[in-house]
Amino acid sequence: MASAPKNIFKHSVPVPRIYKVASKVAANLKAGKDSLKNLVYQEKHVNIKTLYALIVETFKRDQIISDLIEKSQLLVKEPRFNPWLAKILICEMLWGKNKMKGDSKPVQTILGYQQLLKKLLNDCNDAPKNVLLHHVSKPRYVRVNTLKITVEEAVNNFKDEGWTFVPFLNKFDYEGFLTRMDNLEPHEFMTDLHISDLLIFPPKTEFYRHEAYKSRNIILQDKASCLPVHLLNPTPGSIVMDMCAAPGMKTTQLAAMLKDSGTVHAVELDRNREKILREFVDSAGATCVKTILKDVMKVTDKDCPGIEYILVDPSCSGSGITDRVEIEDYDLQNKILRLRKLCAFQAKLLRYALTSFPQAKRVVYSTCSVNSEENEDVVRQVLETCKDFKLVDARKTLKSWNDSGSIVFPELGKMCVYASPEKDKTNGFFVAVLERLKEGEKNPYLNVQLLKMFDKAFRDGTRKNREKGKGEERHKLIKK
Repeated sequence: MASAPKNIFKHSVPVPRIYKVASKVAANLKAGKDSLKNLVYQEKHVNIKTLYALIVETFKRDQIISDLIEKSQLLVKEPRFNPWLAKILICEMLWGKNKMKGDSKPVQTILGYQQLLKKLLNDCNDAPKNVLLHHVSKPRYVRVNTLKITVEEAVNNFKDEGWTFVPFLNKFDYEGFLTRMDNLEPHEFMTDLHISDLLIFPPKTEFYRHEAYKSRNIILQDKASCLPVHLLNPTPGSIVMDMCAAPGMKTTQLAAMLKDSGTVHAVELDRNREKILREFVDSAGATCVKTILKDVMKVTDKDCPGIEYILVDPSCSGSGITDRVEIEDYDLQNKILRLRKLCAFQAKLLRYALTSFPQAKRVVYSTCSVNSEENEDVVRQVLETCKDFKLVDARKTLKSWNDSGSIVFPELGKMCVYASPEKDKTNGFFVAVLERLKEGEKNPYLNVQLLKMFDKAFRDGTRKNREKGKGEERHKLIKK
């Protein structure tokens, strides 16, 4: 067997940044801190495409790389080596298209193990394991940031660059629109049938180096992600809350819909994500946005008076996102438990939105999930204990839309909207629209008995919290 190298390299040469960033993103992805797409974009690396591909390839071969590390005893012999950096470098060395470069100690150390790792690789089955890759070909969606530029100006700018604009005039022929969109030539682009400030380009069209992207004149945002704000439809000058705002795409879309008048209260709990949100909002020129670093369920009507429209787009499983990397979980019980906890949080957040802001007249609930447990079931649970809101037909605003809710919830489901990668050429998405009841209207899903039980549990919990607070105050006084 080939022998491991001696540790003779110097620390003075830095690790190439792409490997360092890739190892950081991979570790955060494995820890479930965010989606791969968000984690990659947050790093602001100059070569996003290569960075993304390197991480995906590493996860595709995570099991076999882990086996190679164990059999070679690399981390035993190199105890200070960052495990994810080791995995990234091994993947680049064994499966990368280009020769791994760099004189840094980590790179040279892995190169020193090259002969041993290749021998071990030949002895095992080189089959990608334990990662699920979800890929559906879809066009490149580009939202024009109308805070900075008009749609007409954006279209003319692209035409000046040599692109051919393809008009589609029949606003009621969704199938015809999808067919034309599927057949865009490499030099063609068009506007969306439903979202007026959304442009559509052929799949994989690159914009990361485009000046309009760098200046935030355009924002790369999937059509499905634009639907919640489109259906919330706040009027200019109104007061809006985005309850889970980072990274800020929907927040800036809200600001554009308001024509930068009125106020968008953008709430984010995590400090790092709030910083990303703030930077994105500033770069987009959304001056009507006020960011709030706080647990949204501690934000009250007194903090943000007069809220009229609320967007509830909470954390979810992300099961609708195409081109995502999902770590396969063989523990079904843990997977079910995590989903239940997620659904409980989603229902709690939606219920808070419907009961805490007395002037709110429309609330949109959305997820990038295709699981009915996170979608219709959450809406059903909340409506059963909500006496002030009703579900309205979200499809009325979307001409000829293909997909409504799950057959598991036939009545409720047909009032909601699903975006489908296969049917609509977007990410998978769910949207429900709720409006405050007018005089004489009723919520048909209201369960009066359940509402009484829920109200009693809420009052009991509030009383216990007050008593706990008084007890803590007494304890502080005694200590003094």
